[in-house]
Amino acid sequence: MLRTSLLAFPFLAAVHCGQENEGTPGGTTSTTTPPPTTTGTGGAGGGTGGAGGGECTTTDQAIRLGKLVDPEDGSVTDNAIVVVHEDRIAYVGTDATQIPCGATIVDWSAYTGLPGLIDAHVHFSYQTDEEPGTLPWERSRYLADNEPYTLMELARAAATATLKTGVTSAFDKGGYEFLSVALRAELASGETLGPRFFGANGGVYNFEYPGSLPLALLKSWVQQHKLRGSDLIKVWADQCSDQTLECSPTFTFDELKLVVDTAHDEGLPIAIHAYHGDTAKLAIMAAPDSIEHPEGIDAVDCGTMIDNGTIYIPTIDHNRYYSDNLDFFGYPPEKEAEFAEYIQENLASAAMAHQLGVQIAMGSDAVFTGFGQNTRELTWLVQAGMTPLEALRAATINGAQSMGLHDKIGRVAVGYYADIIAVEGDPLTDINVVINNVREVMVGGRVADF
Repeated sequence: MLRTSLLAFPFLAAVHCGQENEGTPGGTTSTTTPPPTTTGTGGAGGGTGGAGGGECTTTDQAIRLGKLVDPEDGSVTDNAIVVVHEDRIAYVGTDATQIPCGATIVDWSAYTGLPGLIDAHVHFSYQTDEEPGTLPWERSRYLADNEPYTLMELARAAATATLKTGVTSAFDKGGYEFLSVALRAELASGETLGPRFFGANGGVYNFEYPGSLPLALLKSWVQQHKLRGSDLIKVWADQCSDQTLECSPTFTFDELKLVVDTAHDEGLPIAIHAYHGDTAKLAIMAAPDSIEHPEGIDAVDCGTMIDNGTIYIPTIDHNRYYSDNLDFFGYPPEKEAEFAEYIQENLASAAMAHQLGVQIAMGSDAVFTGFGQNTRELTWLVQAGMTPLEALRAATINGAQSMGLHDKIGRVAVGYYADIIAVEGDPLTDINVVINNVREVMVGGRVADF
């Protein structure tokens, strides 16, 4: 199990106010307490900041970056300084006098800074211990029913693998509720090393009750999720077979609209899973905050998404993952061609949506051994016609918007959570820099020590 020793705050034993005293990372501290207090003798400002005349005491940190990219407009700040107070950003700019006297200096000046990435669609609790003779989906259910602590350990490892990719916020859109609640608490406290967690704690579906449902019952399901502490509502609008890759609708438009309206009345964002165009059309008309997976959407659907502010999360790469792991899932070889066909249809839908102006967010739909590959979705978004900047925006600002968190995560700006990553290379010319060259990760003011 990953414990507090895995999170580290770089600190200085003694930090003075002059420029010559910039420090280097090192050391650890408990994640349930603020970063270690640093002290330094006075100075007269103009160095690393602060008014002089005595010892300086602060828990603030200052990150020095070679460059800082703002995904909102693509602007680049050279020799950027980001001051972090507790878990929030207090200053962004180039003025060294804004660094509080005695602040911890985090030297990432060799790298380019980006906002922490957002994976808008994961399933941390879909895990297997790969017991010989078992298949992952069935084994996941078995572990949930019989060995929940084993399942929890696997989910913890998935969270850490996700953070290593530079994903500092993850939206868990369906799984085992007991695990989601516990994992969210561990990640928030720092007991487990991973991204900030927002979860649906399961979801709303109609697999067991063929035909229409009483609207009062549907409304109560949403309200129950609110009372159980869900951060969002997830709805499965169709039921799909992983064997045949076919899906069938399970809700009417009126039912979907009621669920969406109830979620919004309860103050929760709502995401609707809909794989194919016929189901997606109903889901899009219901005006959710995000629509997950669909291919086969048309220009009318795109216009409706734009009008309603619905974010499209295509999750193209997850079918590449299934195709690359046929034996693991017990699929016959001919399934590879089916996955390839679906990928192309999904890619075409994403390309059309992007061209028409639909906001798209990065979602990996990571399951099982797919954690650690979360950001490979960015390659497909670029293939769909996005520039590297637009793909970066999909992995930050648009993801935040899909959950109504656009004023808290997705940018390096004053008042936002101190979720920052450092990459080697130019992310505005090569998206692979974001995928392969993450060198440092800070989440909520904590520098991850992997």
